[in-house]
Amino acid sequence: MSTAPVRLALIGLGNMGTAHLEIFAGLQPQAQISAVADGHAPFADRAASKVPAALVFHDPLDCVKNADVDAAVVATADRTHHEIVRACIARGLFVLCEKPFTTSADLSRQLVNAERAAGRRLVQVGYMRRFDADYQHMHRTLQSGGIGEPVLISQRHHNPLAFIEFDERELITSSASHDIDIFRWLCGEDISEISAVSKRTQDGSTVTVVLTLTSQSGVLGVVELGRGPGMNYDIGCEIVGSNGVLTLASPARTDLAAADGVAAQPKPGAWMERFHSAYRSQDAAWLAAVAAESITGASAYDGYATNAVIDAGLASLASGRAQAVLQETESA
Repeated sequence: MSTAPVRLALIGLGNMGTAHLEIFAGLQPQAQISAVADGHAPFADRAASKVPAALVFHDPLDCVKNADVDAAVVATADRTHHEIVRACIARGLFVLCEKPFTTSADLSRQLVNAERAAGRRLVQVGYMRRFDADYQHMHRTLQSGGIGEPVLISQRHHNPLAFIEFDERELITSSASHDIDIFRWLCGEDISEISAVSKRTQDGSTVTVVLTLTSQSGVLGVVELGRGPGMNYDIGCEIVGSNGVLTLASPARTDLAAADGVAAQPKPGAWMERFHSAYRSQDAAWLAAVAAESITGASAYDGYATNAVIDAGLASLASGRAQAVLQETESA
């Protein structure tokens, strides 16, 4: 294991990228932010003001190819992940890529194959809920047989309209990626079938999507996704087992403030506050893994598997029928 700091490039410096920058700035001296990059110049320049020693790039690919770094954090728009991560793999850089891994199973499979050709693990996908203490407790309890055989895993993911304006497809392609990964992680196996239904209010302000998942051994999953002005930011998970039930603990709602006669609403950034410790734990663990040259978090294959479920979910939404998940095995 190297004792030198890990030289990082932070690529994509919107809200999520800025959150990563602040976390890694707090992980010095183990982390050294050597480069920042964003195609939107004001974002890159704003980041540069926070880490003046870093080189500034206005082209993410230029950064990947030319910055003197050991690893990169990719928090750009979803559609750009494939090209940037592929360039990182080609250069032999470790990379932490925000979810979803890419925009399709085919593109993600290409990256799995590219990493395999490189001969070692370089990629971790940012499924940070795996690092949340409450989810980890559920995972340990389930894996140890604490509630017997899992039967049903129910999840909930609500967002106020002020946070996102996702349509039905975007709720599946973006919001659901965390929930799909958690279902796979808790079950310890892949998903064989998915169905998707949706409901939109007449004024279009509120959209809900319900996904029904079936694992390879028959564990059932229900994921409720929604956004609308009447919703608070809310994440939920419950596992029904043959000998008991596990429910995700609710954090203290420091993000709420109610006035007389007015329902409490989250303040901006509530989604980050709920999972701040998970993001920090994820980033710290990844940094240590890069230093040890041994990545152990969610893999490129995990990203691909989630994309395969998303693709099938979109097909189900369009057809109105359950769809088999078409997915190559990890060893293929």
